[in-house]
Amino acid sequence: MRIPMRRIAVFVAVSFLASCVLAQSNSGTIIGTVVDPSGALVSGASVSISNPVSEYARTAVTDKAGRYQFTSLPFNPYHLTVSATGFAVSTRDVDVRSTVPVTLTNSLQLTSASSTVTVEGGGDLVESDSTFHTDLDRDLFQKVPLESPSSSLSSLVTLTSPGVGGE
Repeated sequence: MRIPMRRIAVFVAVSFLASCVLAQSNSGTIIGTVVDPSGALVSGASVSISNPVSEYARTAVTDKAGRYQFTSLPFNPYHLTVSATGFAVSTRDVDVRSTVPVTLTNSLQLTSASSTVTVEGGGDLVESDSTFHTDLDRDLFQKVPLESPSSSLSSLVTLTSPGVGGE
């Protein structure tokens, strides 16, 4: 039993086309590189993608060459977030709409050093106990006998302040 060559060729062609149709998928790929402001590659950066509607999320870490890759992503819009120590977080939106890989370069900016100081109000700053100080005013000059008219202020402080002695 001899099979004509034409039937074999048709069978091979149909098999090839069927495998091509079945091989097509509804998923795409994101390939990216993370660099710093000078263009140097950033390794160890955390890269995450998410779709808030479907709640699909994945995370990757950049390799020594600063590269990351997400494969078999369902066609959807994604929110991409890149973070690394010493750099500000970078975000962007990416649409995966075909099997052609989406190629990205993410440039991270350096973070600025910042400090936060919180000041909380306490009690009143007005002293309500008069035993810890002496108010020097004109009335005190008239009430306290002074040693010398030329050194009236120093004499007044010496005579009215507890713990202060004259020489």
